[in-house]
Amino acid sequence: MISIIEKPDWVSWDEIHDVLWAAHEKNRENGIIMAFPALSGDGIRKKIGKEGKMFVAMDEDNVVGTVGLIKSNANHWYADGKCGHVCFAAILPDYEGKGIYRSLNEKRELYAKENNYSVLVADTNERNMKMIEIKKKEGYRLISYMACKDHFNVVMAKWLNGCPYLSWYVNLRFHLSKFKQKVRYRIYA
Repeated sequence: MISIIEKPDWVSWDEIHDVLWAAHEKNRENGIIMAFPALSGDGIRKKIGKEGKMFVAMDEDNVVGTVGLIKSNANHWYADGKCGHVCFAAILPDYEGKGIYRSLNEKRELYAKENNYSVLVADTNERNMKMIEIKKKEGYRLISYMACKDHFNVVMAKWLNGCPYLSWYVNLRFHLSKFKQKVRYRIYA
């Protein structure tokens, strides 16, 4: 029986790292660069911070999945106020396809709603089509493009009380951001 809980003190941050590292092995093999799975346990703890939350899927005493939520106060076109950055999503390969990610994500979103977050924001490597499609199915919209050290990320948002913008406006902001980043870094593809 899998249980979905907030990370208890007896689960180490190194265990979280190990799940992230194992879960993202195929991404590394496919050349999809992702910074968070490479963080050490202590790096993950620091990234989550005192106000963030880590949720885990437990099979007895073993961590088999994770999702995180980092609290921030945003002042962007898409968010003004309490915003949550969703991150550290990972399910061990032997546990994929069992609804664990969905359960973890529901727990994270319920926490965000109960704590008055206005919008959830996620980003991933532009080549990570699996995660982009999952996020779109969850109600996220592509909102921005971000240049990283050696790749680009897409940024997605989910407004917890419905999107306050017309679809064409959100799409326009995303495509302008993509154009600006790709021209700025001269890697237009």
